[in-house]
Amino acid sequence: MKPSLSLALGSVLCLILAGCTVTSDNPLSSPDTAQADQRLVGDWFSKKDKTTFHFTVSKGGWMHVKITQSNPGGKTDSYDFFPTTIGSTTFLNVQNEDDDGHHIKGYILLRYTISGNHVLQMWMASQDEAAAAVRAGKLKGIVHENKNSMVAVGNPPHPDVDVTLQDSPARLVKFIQGTDVEKFFSNKMEPLTRIKP
Repeated sequence: MKPSLSLALGSVLCLILAGCTVTSDNPLSSPDTAQADQRLVGDWFSKKDKTTFHFTVSKGGWMHVKITQSNPGGKTDSYDFFPTTIGSTTFLNVQNEDDDGHHIKGYILLRYTISGNHVLQMWMASQDEAAAAVRAGKLKGIVHENKNSMVAVGNPPHPDVDVTLQDSPARLVKFIQGTDVEKFFSNKMEPLTRIKP
């Protein structure tokens, strides 16, 4: 996974410790049938970190986000993604990239809502919930646990984990339809506010 995605979403949105995430080998749906979410198009701002997110439509259902930090010497990252709707819940399938910006296998899945057309809220999947689902056989995947890590999370404290989901889109959707989606996607990010044109 491109480390800057964790840094951008983690540093900007204050979520990810030590780059630990839940990734999926597959998206939640096919990009060929995706429809771009026009509500995302435009500029959004993270007040806490003074970072701008510029969303555009690329081609078909694919979209693009450019993340720019406004501090002096601030870094700029960009990512391709497409939306998926399951029932009344909306998700983003963010494509992983390497350090050189080339697409590699895998996605980061985000749940999102847009309130009043001016507040964008996103949630990442909970590492603990994803790990529990894999260990219980509810989802195919790999749980990477660093037993030597000094980082402990949760209650009771336990080593942090990375989780790679390996199920098909159909099985991922079926799992989401039968689970508490707010509990599974519970890592709340810093909200973004739309910048008026």
